[in-house]
Amino acid sequence: MTPETRHIAVRRSDIGLGTPLPWAVYDNHGNLLLKQGFVLETQSQVDALIEKGLYRERQGGSANIGFRRDGRDAGDGASSDSSGERIVPLDEIKLAIGDPFQIQAQTDQAESRYYVKLIGYLKGRSVMVTMPEVDGRLCFVREGQAFVVRFFAGRNAYAFTASVLRSSNIPFPHLHLSYPSQVRGLMVRTGERVPVRIICAVAIQDDTRTVTTAAMLTNISVSGAMLSAKARLGNKGDLLSIKFRVDIREIEFLASIDATIRYVSGDDFGEILHGVQFAGLPNDVAIALTAFVYQKLAESSR
Repeated sequence: MTPETRHIAVRRSDIGLGTPLPWAVYDNHGNLLLKQGFVLETQSQVDALIEKGLYRERQGGSANIGFRRDGRDAGDGASSDSSGERIVPLDEIKLAIGDPFQIQAQTDQAESRYYVKLIGYLKGRSVMVTMPEVDGRLCFVREGQAFVVRFFAGRNAYAFTASVLRSSNIPFPHLHLSYPSQVRGLMVRTGERVPVRIICAVAIQDDTRTVTTAAMLTNISVSGAMLSAKARLGNKGDLLSIKFRVDIREIEFLASIDATIRYVSGDDFGEILHGVQFAGLPNDVAIALTAFVYQKLAESSR
């Protein structure tokens, strides 16, 4: 078994600090390094492994089109695999006109991702979306160009590959994408964490007074996060109040969340890491945080 034939490279964005690995990882000779479920708690651990070459087993033979998962060839009709992914027909997904899609050119060099809006689709014929824009200017898209298309519906992330059938400016700029024979869906779990670097203010109860200090959110989910600070913020079971700002599709949201420390450890740079669990999220914060995690999953996908 060699990395070239049965393994694919693991990227930094594939690994969430403080969360169990969803698969076993190997070196470039196919030797097992870490078992599935192992928890990496520091970025330095991840960096050291990546620099040496880190691989995981392929789950199929097609290009990676999912959200931090690999797409797999399968027939039409709904089906699922052990990773929780499933194949669904596009017309069975509850989509609405105006839903945002993210598209990325399907080349090794492509890093840019664009948001477009769904105009409509005709089963078996095409999917119509708006023309991608950057800074208010339309992007050049050639007919035949291949894209990975990603979007969210409900609590599920979806992805498929498509090529441009037609690019037109009449009566307005839009694209006709090839209709996908299959769409891979993945339910985003409540505990799905994404790596971030967000400065936050942490309020700590110190005897009879409240002390506020700065910290860094290094990963986050809708149920908890990892806090990195220069000094210990408390002990297991202590309560904290965390305030931070996130940008959700160019809309700034200020979150104020109560949390409980679940564990404390140190990293290789002298920082103190605090795994925290959120408590009693208000509805508006829960919705905003879910949208932010979904957005980061889309941005970090390859």
